[in-house]
Amino acid sequence: MASDTWSEVALDQNDLREQKRMAVLRTGARLFNEHGFDRTSLDDIASELNVSKRTLYYYVKNKDDILFECSRLALEFMHHTLADSQNNRLPPLERIEMIMRSYMDLLSNEFGACLVLSTDRVLSEECREILRDGRRRLDHTVRDLLQKGIEDGSIAPCEPKIAAAALFGAFNWVPHWRPNGNNETYADVANDFLKIFLNGLRASH
Repeated sequence: MASDTWSEVALDQNDLREQKRMAVLRTGARLFNEHGFDRTSLDDIASELNVSKRTLYYYVKNKDDILFECSRLALEFMHHTLADSQNNRLPPLERIEMIMRSYMDLLSNEFGACLVLSTDRVLSEECREILRDGRRRLDHTVRDLLQKGIEDGSIAPCEPKIAAAALFGAFNWVPHWRPNGNNETYADVANDFLKIFLNGLRASH
């Protein structure tokens, strides 16, 4: 993997600060994913970036802040796809497929993997609630599409809550057993998963 070490480039000061903040977050997420949140310190992150620990405090409050921001950005990644999934001209199954492909793409990067590999129990209740809201929106969107498909006859009768849990449960496990995967290998897994799940959900006529 390419080094996350900072380099000075011709950028506006605000852009440069944001670039460095994102480098902190990406490095933190990668180390959390590789070693676990509890076994990764701010000293580890600073060492990886070749900066002092004190320098990190210009960009993040503490280690918990890194975890929260990584998870928040991961959920934000899905916003456009969730908006596109409201297109009623597309069949429900097609919209579910769109969401799950985008979700697997998310899981292939550091922030997405961090979202499912690191627990948010260390975060404040306010931060946990923000992340819970993001997860609920994702889950409920898929549940609603399953219900729409059941109602229009394109999806076989099932319990949407359980079907959505099965989908996300399978996808969320991929970073555990394919930690060094990339976008391409995760896309291949998504293809295989969706063949199984979509064929199982599709109503027979």
